[in-house]
Amino acid sequence: MRSYIVGLTGQSGAGKTSVCKAFENSGFYIINADLVSKNVTSNNKDCINELREAFGKEYIENGKLNRRKLGSLVFADIEKLNKLMSITFPYIIYEINSIIDKLGSDKIVVIDAPTLFESGLNNNCDKIVSVISDEAIRLKRIIKRDNISETEAKKRFSSQFTESFFRNNSDFLIENNNSEKELIDQALKIATKIKEFFYGKKAE
Repeated sequence: MRSYIVGLTGQSGAGKTSVCKAFENSGFYIINADLVSKNVTSNNKDCINELREAFGKEYIENGKLNRRKLGSLVFADIEKLNKLMSITFPYIIYEINSIIDKLGSDKIVVIDAPTLFESGLNNNCDKIVSVISDEAIRLKRIIKRDNISETEAKKRFSSQFTESFFRNNSDFLIENNNSEKELIDQALKIATKIKEFFYGKKAE
């Protein structure tokens, strides 16, 4: 029996990191897709060569992708963003699937992935949890967290799915417009439901 896969995604600045931590504290195994992406764009020579050919050598420094520099480019141009995703996603998905295969079975695995749907990783998931929040709240969080301008933050938002998309394509939805405690309480309740569903299926 394979592990039970939960996709965790949502809007930028909505509070997904806190939800992920609550899931980890609930005993779930976490795969951070962003860390996998950083590893791929730093160490996978084939991927780095494709990126160099697509965007130019000025975005590759010391044999690694300068993610922030390229981010400034792609978040302002949807075609370039799609090109970036088309190159990196196959490598990222391969690495994530390799990690899951090595884990074996009998585990609840959370794929923490901002681009869960864009990459197609949602098709590998048994359940999907999305975190959303009002735009004004997310804007403040992103500007403070990433030390970027309001204009840069809004560019990121424009390249992402809308709130209605997450509402219509998720098994569980967490709305984070109030306190951290309320956010964690929502996450823990969902973690309990996922455990009940998983272990209930095993018992059948």
